[in-house]
Amino acid sequence: MMKYIAAVQLAAGIFLAAPSFTLPAYAEPDVKEGYDENTEITIKGTIATVSRGAKGPLVLRLTAAGKTYEIITAPGWYLDQEDISFAPGLELEVTGSKYFGSDGNIYVVSGRIRFASSEKEIRLRDIDYRPLWGGGKGRGRQPQK
Repeated sequence: MMKYIAAVQLAAGIFLAAPSFTLPAYAEPDVKEGYDENTEITIKGTIATVSRGAKGPLVLRLTAAGKTYEIITAPGWYLDQEDISFAPGLELEVTGSKYFGSDGNIYVVSGRIRFASSEKEIRLRDIDYRPLWGGGKGRGRQPQK
């Protein structure tokens, strides 16, 4: 009986302790899927870093007027498909939905990005603020003007 109680206590201890070491607190950026047109802003700044993980959207760290913004763009496969690339040092004008992440960072879910050097503009959301890649890989919607 003592062995059974000890085994149950050990199993309970492992189960209760598991979340503390299996859920990394900072593994993924604090990214929201939604776009709130009520919080839409336009920022002009310079790309400091480009982060592209195995999953999720490409994230640009943009510095503008002494502030740093995390710009949520689109999935890597979509940017590749549309031949869109970013690099540190590029100057951009980003229009998107701003929110404050639980990590204290300022995030902007981008809807439109304009490259300062070429005046080329890319749209990442349609007129209803839905992502253009929403139809699945290779089946994104076309922007509506």
